[in-house]
Amino acid sequence: MAITIDGKQYDETKLDDKHKNAIIQVSKAQARQREMVAQSENESIIIKHHSEWLKANLPASALIETKAEEAPKPEETKAE
Repeated sequence: MAITIDGKQYDETKLDDKHKNAIIQVSKAQARQREMVAQSENESIIIKHHSEWLKANLPASALIETKAEEAPKPEETKAE
């Protein structure tokens, strides 16, 4: 069986166990990475959905009103 690495084909039967193990590890890591990307995209969708739902459905009665801070008074200027 041939395996392609960087566009070159190699005869797998001529590779030793260390090479074969490295190939397996790369393949598994690539698969995990694809799964993590898919999971991240799914989490983004869930976050967006629930955030939009919350914004549209939060009751006004739960809002805590804060008083605006008193505006600072302008410094008095002295006429010279």
